Amino acid sequence: MAEKLPRLASHFEDHNIDVSLVTFNWFLVVFVESLPSDILMPLWDAFLYEGTKVIFRYTLALFKYKEDDILKIHDSVEIYQYLRFFTKTVSNARKLTSIAFNDMNPFPSRLLRNRRVLHLERLQAELRELEEQHKEVITESVVRKDKELDVMVSEDDEDL
Repeated sequence: MAEKLPRLASHFEDHNIDVSLVTFNWFLVVFVESLPSDILMPLWDAFLYEGTKVIFRYTLALFKYKEDDILKIHDSVEIYQYLRFFTKTVSNARKLTSIAFNDMNPFPSRLLRNRRVLHLERLQAELRELEEQHKEVITESVVRKDKELDVMVSEDDEDL
């Protein structure tokens, strides 16, 4: 988004908008619940023919299609509310397709693959960090329970 739609990316950054909260469902079900069928069918044709990069093309095209409207909103909550349903207001399939395949060019598959690798590495690093934190919590819990048991045994010894 920063490369293809820098004004919008900056606007989202200024208002702390996490685009993945909006796009996650789009990617998960390939826009099934987000777009009217007259727009969805050509998108799916292109997706089945060209592969996953079409999903990213159309995602950026959707944001470009409504960029001016989004840029007018200056409240984070309102932006999120608008983003939840704005795809339902897209009515011109030709315009959207033109944006996806003309305005978003070039869109090299190599770049997409490289970004996936970087994202996967970042996610794996985060997962390793979470696993380390989990181990630390488990270790602390075991040490604390051992100390509690020691205290309980000591108290029992005093009673004798």
